[in-house]
Formats: sequence, C-alpha cells, structure tokens
Amino acid sequence: MSEDIKAKIRERYKGNANANIEVIPAIEQPSFYEDFSEKRVAVYARVSTGSANQTSSYELQKGYYEQDVTRHPGWKLVRIYAEM
Repeated sequence: MSEDIKAKIRERYKGNANANIEVIPAIEQPSFYEDFSEKRVAVYARVSTGSANQTSSYELQKGYYEQDVTRHPGWKLVRIYAEM
C-alpha cells in the first residue's frame, strides 16, 4: 500500500474516538507445512531428453515425490503428471 493511501486513511480517522472504531484483528494463518488438514496433492515430473542417461530420471523423481508426500500428515497423492 502506498504511503499516500496510508496518509489518506489516517487523515480520515483522525479525531475519531476509539469507541467509534471497531478493530477486527487478522486471523493468523497456519504455516502451510504445519497445517495438518487433508490436502490432495499432485506432482509434476519431467524428463528433458530421450537420452539413455535419463532413463531412470522419471523413476527417481516419482520415488522422491511419493516419499515426500507420505512425510506430511494429511497429504494424499492423487496424481503424478509426467512429461517425457
């Protein structure tokens, strides 16, 4: 928010008694990794070439993501999108 807008807001409320102003505090949002509610997760794996050296790349990525998802309570792997 620009300083000009903030100054206009402050000017608008200058002189108002606190009894006339209701402050509604923000609700703190939990950290994404600390929120254990159910999450449906999809991941993306990519193999950039058809080279024989890249043959195991997809399997390595798939294994990494499957393991990573199981480490987080409430996460459920629903799909692996792959580009090969």
